[in-house]
Amino acid sequence: MRYIIIALAVLGIALCFVKLPVGAGFLAGEALSAFIYEWNVHYWNKVLDSRHAERFTGLPHFFINFALMGGLLLFAVYKPEILNIFSAAVGLTAVKSAIIINELLKGKEAV
Repeated sequence: MRYIIIALAVLGIALCFVKLPVGAGFLAGEALSAFIYEWNVHYWNKVLDSRHAERFTGLPHFFINFALMGGLLLFAVYKPEILNIFSAAVGLTAVKSAIIINELLKGKEAV
């Protein structure tokens, strides 16, 4: 999966040559998406290892995740000369796309 994320980062760098705010928005969204993914893996592994999950264990964690994503998109709204909001939104889906592509490629091996 990391190779797919790296390939998407190369795509973002290539977009910087087309139009800088588009490429920068995509790279910022992808970087935040990868950070949130790794942070979620660490957080939920820690919760599962402690075996003390309660009803609203992840609620503050998800609020922080969505605040980070919303903050990036708000920054893109107020500074369009730096980040393109549409490419930032697509960049935020980069890890999800990498997971889907990875599973599709695995599916061919399983058959």
